[in-house]
Parts: sequence; structure tokens; C-alpha cells
Amino acid sequence: MSLQRGSGRIGFFDRLRTGWTLTKDSIGVVRDHPTLLLFPLLAGVASAAFFVVFFVPLLVANLIGSGLEYVALFVLYFLTTFLSTYFAAALVYAANETFHGREPDVIDCLKAVSDRVGPILVWSFVSATVSVVLKAIEDSDNPIAGILSSLFAVGWSVLTFFIVPVIVFEDVTPTSMFSRSGSAFRETWGESIGAGFGITLIVGLVGVGLALGAFAISVPIAAFFPGPGILLTVLLLGGVLVFTYLLSQTIWGIAKAALYVYAVEGRRPAEFDTFDFDTLGGRSDRFGSPGAVGTRDTLER
Repeated sequence: MSLQRGSGRIGFFDRLRTGWTLTKDSIGVVRDHPTLLLFPLLAGVASAAFFVVFFVPLLVANLIGSGLEYVALFVLYFLTTFLSTYFAAALVYAANETFHGREPDVIDCLKAVSDRVGPILVWSFVSATVSVVLKAIEDSDNPIAGILSSLFAVGWSVLTFFIVPVIVFEDVTPTSMFSRSGSAFRETWGESIGAGFGITLIVGLVGVGLALGAFAISVPIAAFFPGPGILLTVLLLGGVLVFTYLLSQTIWGIAKAALYVYAVEGRRPAEFDTFDFDTLGGRSDRFGSPGAVGTRDTLER
């Protein structure tokens, strides 16, 4: 699908280039507001804590069987999805704060999205249900069912790509949140794919560079003190993995927020002055909502 822009047409590679630019501008936001990295960190810590708590019950449920393992999985999926979505929503809110020239405060941003707990709970329930069904199909060892579930998983990822910005920025019903997210992805698929390539490449290069730096520090130490050197290598590489994960999640949150804020508000965030939002021409009228929240009312206070 290509879009009209004046008398020209915005093709696939043009949209990939805009996605790449979106990635670079999003990294600039992280550079100017490093506290944004705290949101995926809090989500990861909270989700890991719940996983540790539910690890033993999950093992017991698997031993007992009779479907109890899927009940335990559902509870685990539900809680971790709720936590990750809640902190992701706070990240999107915080990103929008930076777009309006305000320094985001972690506590304030977490409080600001507390009134979105209802939609987050609905989304967590639906997401956990879908995950358990896909897991059950995967465990059935039916090759055809496996292929169909894989195709469904791809479609589900596309449909829910913008689910967090939708929850933050709009008053939505349990069904409309999915249609709004799907519409947003359909209208920005090229930029989203381009941003995906950009984020993967840039974060990958950052990770490789940091890993090489870690080896440069730890290898000489390991040559003289093997035990401490190996321990230092493990710690440094672990830190590199954590940082690259946080960077990737933060950039994704900012990029999605930028696309969606422009779609709803029709304004260009100053941090994205090199991103050609005109390639989205006309799309803001189609998936901006008159009842949108968080941009003109909640998010601008």
C-alpha cells in the first residue's frame, strides 16, 4: 500500500527511511531524558519477581497436570502482562511529557496512568487467554495446528502493536482498543517496520560495542586473576544485556508514542524535527479520536 502526498507517492522504501529517522530521533529523546530507561527496568524487575514467586506453583501444576498447568500459566501471564503494560503505559505518558517540553517524573507518570487500570486489566485478561490458548495448541503436537497458531500469533502481534498508546491516549471499549490499534498499525506499517529495523540495528551495534568494551576490560584481568576476571566478565556482559534490553524497550515506547501523538494531536514533537511526519499525511483524521484522552486534556496538564 502506498500513500498520496501531494502529487507524489510515498513508497515502501521511503517509509522505511522515515522509520529509520524515527529511531534516531527516539534515541535523542533517551539521551536527553535517561530517566525513561527506568520504566522498562521497573517492569522487568516486577515481572521477574512474580515469575520467581510463581515458579514453584507452576512446577507443581505441571506435575499434577489435568489442565491445572494452564490455569497457573494464565495467572502468570495475566500478572506479568498487567505489570509490563502498566509500566509501558507510564513510559508512553512520560515520552509525551517530553514532547511537551516537560521533564517526566517517574512517580508522577505512574500515578497519571492509574486511571487506565481498567483497560489495562481487560487487555491483560485477553492477552493471557490468547497466550494460554496458543501454548495449548503448541503442546498438542499437531503440525497443522502449529502452523495456524504461528500465523495467528503474527496477526495478533500486528493487531496489538499500538495497544499501549491506544490505552493511554483514548477512551476505548474492550473491543475498540483492538480495532484502534490495528488501524494505527495499518496506517503506519512502513514506518513501524522501518523503526523495527532501525532499533534492531542500532541497539545491536550498541550492544556489540559495549560487549567488546567489557571484554577489553575483563580479559587482561582474567589473564592474571582467572577467577575474578571470569566473574567480572559475566557481570559486565550481564550489564550489557540488561542495558541493551532497556534501551530497546525505551526506544520502542518513544517511537510508538511519537507516531500516535502525531496521529491524535496533529502536531510535530520538537524532538522529531528531522522526521517527515508529512508522510503520514491525512492519517491523523482517520485514527485520531474526538474523545481521545491524554493529549489535549490529561496529558497536557
